[in-house]
Amino acid sequence: MKILLTNDDGIDAPGLSTLERAVAGLGELTVVAPAEPHSGCGHRVNVSRPLTLQERSPSRHALDSSPADCTRIGLTQILPDAAWVLAGINDGGNLGIDVYMSGTVAAVREAVLLGRPGVAFSQYRRNREEIDWTTSEGMVRAVLERLLQEELPPGAYWNVNLPDHAELDGVPDIVFCPLDTSPHPVVYDQLDEGYHYRGNYHRRPRSVGGDVDVCFSGAIAVTKVVMEGGA
Repeated sequence: MKILLTNDDGIDAPGLSTLERAVAGLGELTVVAPAEPHSGCGHRVNVSRPLTLQERSPSRHALDSSPADCTRIGLTQILPDAAWVLAGINDGGNLGIDVYMSGTVAAVREAVLLGRPGVAFSQYRRNREEIDWTTSEGMVRAVLERLLQEELPPGAYWNVNLPDHAELDGVPDIVFCPLDTSPHPVVYDQLDEGYHYRGNYHRRPRSVGGDVDVCFSGAIAVTKVVMEGGA
């Protein structure tokens, strides 16, 4: 089985290296990731300039563009027979309506548009302490062993959010849950003639049993996202 890996934090991000280790042994891996970080870029693609691909090492490529473009180049030029596209591990959560802004999730959504199943992985954290990527690796491996055996209908992909490590009490449960569509608290302060975003991600509204609630409560939130018109 051939697997395409990408992310939105850039090819040098520790989350991507962690994903590579977690997937090792499950298939033949090829990486096509942004040369620079593109966090929060959504589903942006470039169609007005040439895209430059650099081979960093065998089966590892850096593209000077967005995560969605990495998926496009990966599936059309580098690994057209990929069975799955995996994105992440993002440094920070991509819960609820974050899926519409996340470059990590957009990379997988682009894969679905091109006819491939995909999984987006994100590591939620409550504070800025360094992430224990070894713990994240174990959680990703456990999730993949289940999801790679699951059938995905056309127009659907998996969005996975790992809980903050401080919330863990042993091995976290894997909980299949719906996407929480509660809005973000959008707050700005006007300072220095500019608007500064002050929304609190960790205090965002959440619905009981939704992906935000599940992840914030210390479990692994697994959500099947179905695009409009999908099955």
